[in-house]
Amino acid sequence: MNAAQTAPAAVLNLRPVHAGDAPAMQAFVQGLDPAARRQRFHGAVNACAPGLLRHLTQADGQRHVAFVACSAGGAGGDAAQTIVGEARYFVTGGGRAEFAITVADGQRGSGLADALLTTLLQAAQAGGLQALYGDVLNGNERMAGFMRRHGFAPDASADAEPGVTRWQHAVGRQAPRAQPARPAPASQRWARLRAWLGGRSAPAAVL
Repeated sequence: MNAAQTAPAAVLNLRPVHAGDAPAMQAFVQGLDPAARRQRFHGAVNACAPGLLRHLTQADGQRHVAFVACSAGGAGGDAAQTIVGEARYFVTGGGRAEFAITVADGQRGSGLADALLTTLLQAAQAGGLQALYGDVLNGNERMAGFMRRHGFAPDASADAEPGVTRWQHAVGRQAPRAQPARPAPASQRWARLRAWLGGRSAPAAVL
């Protein structure tokens, strides 16, 4: 992971990722400096292999929830936009999910990472999760400071890989429904997430 510190706001478009973002996501990953790519993927990644690109752009909105921040404008709609940040989580079981976040090199200090993480935490709470966690390479002090500012704390009990520290944040579960409901189809859940995002555009769309 890598992140940024808070700075003056700028208007961008923050929305759920979709498969059509593949070219823009490829350009985004390739545009990161080598250190940022290593911090994000915990290894040397020069370009998105097809499998990684599918992984980054195809999210079901339930177990894998992902958002992209795009530059405003462009005559071709979403396909013409430039991705300048992305954040996602993957449900790993037990009410917990692993998250990742990164922003373009030119967006460091813009407050974009703060807005992305705020949106991700709100989505996790809306999805009934109890905690988000993420592994940070030791020595990535910028990310460690970012985690602390957003209420994450090191999890000394975690079985993390060597050379990383696991940070965790208690999200809090929403009040249970009076009657248990059958899960909605994935397409409906994703539509609800899109609607939820649109209804909470204040912290998400003004970065």
